[in-house]
Amino acid sequence: MSARSRRASHPKSAITKQRILDAAARAFSLNGYAGTTINDIAMTAGMQGGSIYYYFESKDDILQEVLDVGITRVFSAARLAVGSLPASSAFSEKLEAAVTAHLTMLLQQGDYTSANIRVFEQAPPAVKRQNRKLRAAYGEYWGQLLSEGQRSGAIRKNVDLTILRLMILGSMNWAVTWYRSDRMPIPELARKFCEVVLKGVGLSDDQPESSSRGRRARS
Repeated sequence: MSARSRRASHPKSAITKQRILDAAARAFSLNGYAGTTINDIAMTAGMQGGSIYYYFESKDDILQEVLDVGITRVFSAARLAVGSLPASSAFSEKLEAAVTAHLTMLLQQGDYTSANIRVFEQAPPAVKRQNRKLRAAYGEYWGQLLSEGQRSGAIRKNVDLTILRLMILGSMNWAVTWYRSDRMPIPELARKFCEVVLKGVGLSDDQPESSSRGRRARS
């Protein structure tokens, strides 16, 4: 263990390190990677810039931990939400639980997940390589969940689950740019999101478009 690691493992030092990470997550989420400096992080944390190096070797070192915490937290939240449901729960309930957990962590539960979504593509290659392992594990979890939905008949057999998974995760992550809590609470957003995923936006077979046009013409 390095001297820096030994110092950071001390209870008081651990609290300070957490304060630095919280400040960094906030700064990265708001300003991006290039727009955030060590001094910015230190100022937000209420510290001197040079003291940051007592706990971290570099800005990239801080970014690595912020990104890893972000994806780990949302992964844990989704697994807990789905795992807390009764074993007999329908796929639609599991999907809504996972979506609600993801959106809550992204939009309501701090800056780490938001920073991961906003800053990942700006991160240096070495940082991205490390974080991709965690992202891949989370993506695999969603792939397994959607496979369960397909086996149960909730998702059509001819749906490409890889594309569906990427669409779901991408759509949820994009909410960080437009969501406003005063317009719709997260549980309602999650429910509407799942309705679109499971029911689509086209007319059903027993409600052809021509019939709809005919009804409008007669009204």
